[in-house]
Amino acid sequence: MSTKTLRKRIALIAASALTAGVLSVVAAPAANAAAGDGNFDASALNVGLVGAITPALGNPTNATTRTAVLLSTGELKLSTTGVAAIVVSSGAYISNVTGTTVTLANINGSQNCVDMVHVDNIATIKPRGAAGTTFTVTGYDDTCSAPGAVGDIITVTIAATNVAGVASAADSSVRWDSDSAGDAPSAAADITNSSTSTGNQLYLRMNVADAYGQDISVSTGALVVTVSSGAVLGSIGTSAGTAAGSTASTAVSSTDPSALWVRVGEATAGAGWAGTVTVTYDGVLLATKSGKITGKAAKLVATPYKIGKSGGATTQNAFLYTVTDTAGNGLTTTASSITLDTSSNSAVVADANSVTAATYGATYGDYVGQGAYTCTAIAGTSSVVVKHVLADATVIKSAPFTATCGGPAATYTASFDKASYVQGEVAVLTILFKDARGNLANSEDPVDTVTDSVSNMTVSAPMLAQVGAFTSATKPGLAGTAVVNFTVGTSSGLTDGSYNAVVNIPNLNTLGKAQSVAYKVSTGSATVTNAEVLKSIVSLIASINKQIQALQKLILRR
Repeated sequence: MSTKTLRKRIALIAASALTAGVLSVVAAPAANAAAGDGNFDASALNVGLVGAITPALGNPTNATTRTAVLLSTGELKLSTTGVAAIVVSSGAYISNVTGTTVTLANINGSQNCVDMVHVDNIATIKPRGAAGTTFTVTGYDDTCSAPGAVGDIITVTIAATNVAGVASAADSSVRWDSDSAGDAPSAAADITNSSTSTGNQLYLRMNVADAYGQDISVSTGALVVTVSSGAVLGSIGTSAGTAAGSTASTAVSSTDPSALWVRVGEATAGAGWAGTVTVTYDGVLLATKSGKITGKAAKLVATPYKIGKSGGATTQNAFLYTVTDTAGNGLTTTASSITLDTSSNSAVVADANSVTAATYGATYGDYVGQGAYTCTAIAGTSSVVVKHVLADATVIKSAPFTATCGGPAATYTASFDKASYVQGEVAVLTILFKDARGNLANSEDPVDTVTDSVSNMTVSAPMLAQVGAFTSATKPGLAGTAVVNFTVGTSSGLTDGSYNAVVNIPNLNTLGKAQSVAYKVSTGSATVTNAEVLKSIVSLIASINKQIQALQKLILRR
């Protein structure tokens, strides 16, 4: 018998018991205390037991991992296979024992152990903990005073209401599958199966269960699957119906939802899709799954990233590129898939092509490839267009972008982003590099020399603390610049005033020279200088003199 069939039969037994209000299993008698006497048998007249005790009692014969769910108003009735002891933890108590011989004369609300001295003894256990908490019931082979070996342990969860048959997202399984057969895929396989390429379809496996981990096997609920724009669904079934040719964005099934599959395909062949599939059962949201079907290449985007080196050299990662389908999914390309289409100034940029494949997890981002310029001996700019030729001879071109070539840095200037700063702000110093002919310097040749991770490039800026240090070669970026950040203020404090930062790059001081950049800093507090105080006093005296003169004129008139 398959695992799924066994689970369904257990659920069916539990459902029948709930209808009648009882769960009845015949106890197996034993004459004397012995190994295994502490194994449990379920008795008649259980009340409020939700679902089945798992694993079922007697299978295996001895188990310490059984679980059950009992309503807070319910009663769990157990017998043992022989003379034994039953112990309950806090959260429950033994309210009654019936049978031929009973050893407890006055069972009360704190009773937590009872000797089962006859095979027909039945112990009634009632919960007293809060809903959602658990208690354990343990069967021992001997007596309360000398328990002996453990026969069985049942961990019982106390439930406020019976939610058997009500879909639970936490206990249901909704995962991407490789086909429409078999058990639920692993979490890793779920991720792997969530994407495919144009011409193929995705499989989603759905298994609906309740909060007790029991499969919902009735055929009265509604399993509803919806897919976002750009994709369509096949029919839901034990063998997923194909989505090819479908126009449906919603699929509904009222059959047994353990387990079912549905297929997801592109709404338009070759267009691709990146979106979500939402699964509900009787209004309960079970999962929202992200999926992707990569389509045919439809767009090429290329952007400049560095300034190329003049003189015929090929500059790596001078530009970056991505190829996407209509849905915006990034596509994998080979290192040689991007080539030059046009260069408006071939006297500066002779060629442009990809040198690094665009793949998932690439250096500059998912599906971002790197391209190179071939610069001539002449520095300057050129408007460049690159292209990607597909297997069916379709040509996709990028929009024009500006490719720049330059010589090595020879001079430099520096400037702050503001003229004055308040303590706690960040000051940004930008250093602009140009080659010997006044063009922006390239991004390949370093401007400094690094020895033992220490650069000979320095920036001295009083009252500012440099963020990081020059530990590797500094090269100009796309704008021909390098940026240095400072925090305003030092560990010893800050003195208000005007200062000059000095930028010194010894390698460039033949044609260039050290740069001095003026700036002001303050603590931001409202301070008044002596000159300002004196000015206010003079103004006040002048005002008083005017008032005295006015008063004298008024007196003389009288």
